[in-house]
Amino acid sequence: MNISNLYYYCKPLIPRHAQIALRRMVARSRRRLYADVWPIHPEAADSPEGWAGWPDGKKFALVLMHDVDTANGYQNILNLMNLERELGFKSCFNLVPEGYKCDAEIRETLKSSGFGIGVHGLTHEGQVFQNKKKFEKAIPKINKYLEDWSTSVFSSPSMLGNLDWISQLNIECDCSTFDTDPFEPQANDVETIFPLIIVDSGQTRSYVELPYTLPQDHCLFIILQEKDINLWKKKLDWIAEKGGLALINTHPDYMQFPGQKQQIETYPADYYREFLLYIKNKYQDKHWNSLPIEVARFWKEKMGHYRFILPRKYRKSAMSHLKKTIWIDLDNTPHVPFFIPIKRELKRRNYRVLLTARDAFQVKELARQNGLFFRTIGRHYGKNKLKKLAGWLIRSFQLIPFIIKHRPDVALSHGSRSQIFSANLFGITTILIIDYEHSRPAPFSYPKWLIVPEAIKDAYPTLKRILTYPGLKEDVYAPDLQPDYSFFHELGINEQDIIITIRPPATEAHYHNPAGEELFYESLGWLFKNAEAKIIILPRNRKQAEEIRKKRKAWFTSGKIIIPDKVLNGLNLIYFSDLVISGGGTMNREAAALGVPVYSIFRGPVGLIDKKLEQEGRLTFISKPEELSGIKIEKRKKTNLADLKERPALSQIVNNIEFIIKEEFRE
Repeated sequence: MNISNLYYYCKPLIPRHAQIALRRMVARSRRRLYADVWPIHPEAADSPEGWAGWPDGKKFALVLMHDVDTANGYQNILNLMNLERELGFKSCFNLVPEGYKCDAEIRETLKSSGFGIGVHGLTHEGQVFQNKKKFEKAIPKINKYLEDWSTSVFSSPSMLGNLDWISQLNIECDCSTFDTDPFEPQANDVETIFPLIIVDSGQTRSYVELPYTLPQDHCLFIILQEKDINLWKKKLDWIAEKGGLALINTHPDYMQFPGQKQQIETYPADYYREFLLYIKNKYQDKHWNSLPIEVARFWKEKMGHYRFILPRKYRKSAMSHLKKTIWIDLDNTPHVPFFIPIKRELKRRNYRVLLTARDAFQVKELARQNGLFFRTIGRHYGKNKLKKLAGWLIRSFQLIPFIIKHRPDVALSHGSRSQIFSANLFGITTILIIDYEHSRPAPFSYPKWLIVPEAIKDAYPTLKRILTYPGLKEDVYAPDLQPDYSFFHELGINEQDIIITIRPPATEAHYHNPAGEELFYESLGWLFKNAEAKIIILPRNRKQAEEIRKKRKAWFTSGKIIIPDKVLNGLNLIYFSDLVISGGGTMNREAAALGVPVYSIFRGPVGLIDKKLEQEGRLTFISKPEELSGIKIEKRKKTNLADLKERPALSQIVNNIEFIIKEEFRE
């Protein structure tokens, strides 16, 4: 039994004021811990595939819902209904059939006034929804109340429930989850501000799940002790901007209407009135104020293809019940563009994807530039071998709290030794995508599965859990390129200039050969003397940039050589370049993928991929200064973007990931 369950079993024995004090103490801690995903979870706004928008072009949907937990709340139903009617809104009241007397007259008044009703459990004891035998015993009674009240709307008490069990009720829609709420006893967050169609594990029944997407009133005003509605307004504005479902679940139990005495668990009903006025004044004619059943029927009609089939094995949270969680660790700069389309495709296939990033090179800056939501964990410790080893171990243990908190099913990376080590400690399935066979794993950092380009499979003759994909890893994201001309102005160059991009070697990598660094400076000097062009250097970090400026200070006075002040989109720069010279593998292969002439000054062990590109004439190696004279400096014709149509690498990599998941999680 977990702590939440224990609390709810002991709850009747704990004085109410002590319960509130305890919850406030816990909430303060959790608010700090989850500040990055509450009240707004950035990734909850991702719209589902095929989504065309709400009826009549409305900006967002608005559902007002009220769980009526107690007899005191029941007494306030008409007060709340009249408040909403006065301002031109309608809502749904969810009643507890065996928690207090539910008069047919009240239900009829609500329905005849255009309001809705739903069933809120059987009693308000959450224990029923944590014990399968108790729940199965309650099913006939709940279904009878649903039939007698002519409703097919349900919500679980205290948001405690099991989505698969709920499917056994005769309902069309349910509200037992939320987009993000770290203060609820059960982790029923679904990380979306859109409805979901839930299909039971037997695939015989389905219903629409409507997550509440605005903070609940009791949490906001009683537990967190907020004194205004600013959080409601902030979240609503964000949902409206993203075009989602704004579903607010408020309770008449905790509203203090005029003439009523203030209690420890009440807040002024004027807060709610103020919120409705805010909606009315700011979003008049821009929102669809609908009942839950109306949203559910609309969603099922328009989004019937977007379904979540529940696994047979029960899990404790809604998200883990709905989707496998894949954790991607961004350990180095090239990983950012590589994993963007992979993440997008995994989410399209209904996987939950979490990102972590190491504070190294330009990882964070590039991830932010691309709008990624990630947690920064650990940093780079330099090129000293002992420091690198210590840094690997330190970051491995820094990742452990993330693992405990999010419990990923799969750990996926393109060479994150720390991720593999920490994931192996917890028995998490590890997948390493790699395209350089000379890369060395750290101790105890061997992945369970390997995904490699077809060209290097033979480098791993003894491995059994190895899958392949065609082409280059750069083929995964090259088709996404949208040329951006703004960098010309930012760098003070024009499109008529011959543009040469040059990348220094990775001096802090374990495979670095100092000869590559010498060749870099020789190449730069040769270009400075012989090329009538703009030479753009892309250092790997600030330290390397400062070192280059210091060693060749005189070269930067002419304006011929440029080091950008901020992180640039490397693929975009390569597209506009007439020539690329690089001391690293990724930029060489990006140029090859875009059809740009590219010369490699890499002096480490040459990988099979680069050898293949050389054989195909897509890459030229320069091993000594005398060979620089063979470089052709001329304006080239830009690659036709139509030729960059999607290549099979992306789909095959994601297919491989799905294959591994099916092999590892047979249910």
